[in-house]
Amino acid sequence: MKAASHDFGGHPLALTLLASFLSETQNGDVRRRDHIRGLLADADNPRHDHARRVMESCEKEWLAGQPTLLAILHLAGLFDRPASGDCLTALRTKPAIPALTDAIVDLSDDQWRHAVARSREARLLAPADPNDPQALDAHPLLREWFGERLRQANEAAWKTAHGRLYDYLRRTTHEGSAPTLADLTPLYHAIARGCRAGHHQEALDEVYTNRICRRRPDGGIEFYSSKKLGAFASDLAALSWFFDRAYETPVAALTPTARAWALCEASFGLRAQGRLREALSAMRAGVRLFEEGQHWTNAALSAANLSETELVVGEIAAATATAEKAVALAGRAGDAIRMMGNRTAHADALHAAGEGQKAEELFADAERRLQERQRDTPLLSSLSGYRYCDLLLSQGKAAGARDRAAQTLQRGRTQNWVLDVALDTLTLARANLALACMSITSVHAAETARDDAHAADARLHEAIEGLRASCEHVWVARGLLARVAFRRAVGEPDGAARDLDEVQEIAEPGPMRLFLCDCALERARLALARLEAFAPLNGLVEPSPPPPGLPDAATAAGLREEARKQLDAARKLIAECGYHRRDDELSELDDVVAGRRRFADLPPRV
Repeated sequence: MKAASHDFGGHPLALTLLASFLSETQNGDVRRRDHIRGLLADADNPRHDHARRVMESCEKEWLAGQPTLLAILHLAGLFDRPASGDCLTALRTKPAIPALTDAIVDLSDDQWRHAVARSREARLLAPADPNDPQALDAHPLLREWFGERLRQANEAAWKTAHGRLYDYLRRTTHEGSAPTLADLTPLYHAIARGCRAGHHQEALDEVYTNRICRRRPDGGIEFYSSKKLGAFASDLAALSWFFDRAYETPVAALTPTARAWALCEASFGLRAQGRLREALSAMRAGVRLFEEGQHWTNAALSAANLSETELVVGEIAAATATAEKAVALAGRAGDAIRMMGNRTAHADALHAAGEGQKAEELFADAERRLQERQRDTPLLSSLSGYRYCDLLLSQGKAAGARDRAAQTLQRGRTQNWVLDVALDTLTLARANLALACMSITSVHAAETARDDAHAADARLHEAIEGLRASCEHVWVARGLLARVAFRRAVGEPDGAARDLDEVQEIAEPGPMRLFLCDCALERARLALARLEAFAPLNGLVEPSPPPPGLPDAATAAGLREEARKQLDAARKLIAECGYHRRDDELSELDDVVAGRRRFADLPPRV
């Protein structure tokens, strides 16, 4: 037995199957393990297939004479998770799937249960799950082996089985009007089945687009799974079935328009997960395909998403040009609403480039266009509204940003748009923080400062929770940066440092270079605030940390050097990206490090 364990590399599954094989075919004689074929020659991994060589021998020398057991294992091999009882029943239903279910369609329920129990006794199947006794499960390697063997030996049966599961799942799933992610899960599984069966176009149109993304009453796509459930990971996994090479080469079975749609949907999910380089490649390919097909509305939407992504990675000049192109594409489509939204993308890119006046003019023009078409919606909202408020906050117009966000927040709550609600809440938090910092300098406004500080604290917590629920890493980073400013102002440097570390973790893989620049500037501000023991909102929130004290000479020197180092990093990124929105902030902080100004005298940055 020691020799057998050595021969099979101590592989648990291989030894478990070996025991069953020897018991069933060799009278349990471990010395007759030589009936298992020798190791395959593999220079890269000579021990790679201990379990597979046992499974091959089991199949040829044992299960070939046990068609019922072999059929059960082939059914288990169709799944990448436990096979539910209802799905197994659908597969066992007549008519038989040739060369797959012939041996089991006529079994009674008792005979079926006996065959399953026999498979479990032989350790081909995992023990029954008390919570779901009708389900079947097996070791992942065993499922993979028998699933692939069926595909190789009888691809027609393999496809027919997946097609039957596809039909069953989409027919029996009733997701209702406001489904949860659990309610949609069978539809995600149906997509995998449909694509394996070769129904790519139908699965994309009827299941993914119409039932997971869902349609509005006017026929437009609601993007329910992403906007209301934040289910980017599930969407991305489903979309992978429409690609020969994940998120790069859509399957040829899709129409050109569908290939472009799949690319753009995948790019949106990739961006949400912070996989920006992959997202950029997919977005550019999608825009190109939409343009080639003269689908101007989709091209305009995709170009706006591309601009936003280029902006985050720090390609500001490209983002500006792409946003301008997105406006032109919307014009070709005659889509006035999309022209309005794309103008705000262009304005946001100009704001990042330091062209604040031009950005403000574009925002005003976009809002005027909105009011002409929708008189009951006088303010930019959602992402467009956040962009405009971000400009106002950078101009010191915190009260205006607060009032706008307070009005648009209600619409987001009514529609249950997770990200929209979180963005408006974040705007309110940033505005409250700016107002508190401005009020604290006046004795008469001390109570107002306290109220704003409390509101900023509560709303930052709510906003970050909402941004996390949206599952969009880009926006989580924005929320954390806002909380860094708040924690610095209340004298909580350790908490601020933790938030900055998380922003760094989110931004570096992208890389999200604008956030890396913002991070460096915030680290410099944190060092300088500690150097001057400056925490203007300390004591205004509960619980509040102890008042900060001035550092000793050695610590002060280290803080000044840390600020200088971080400013050099920010300076480099500003130059590389053209992120001239931050020029004034960099100059202010340079003056503080050089001793020309006090940090406490700088305008608040939120």
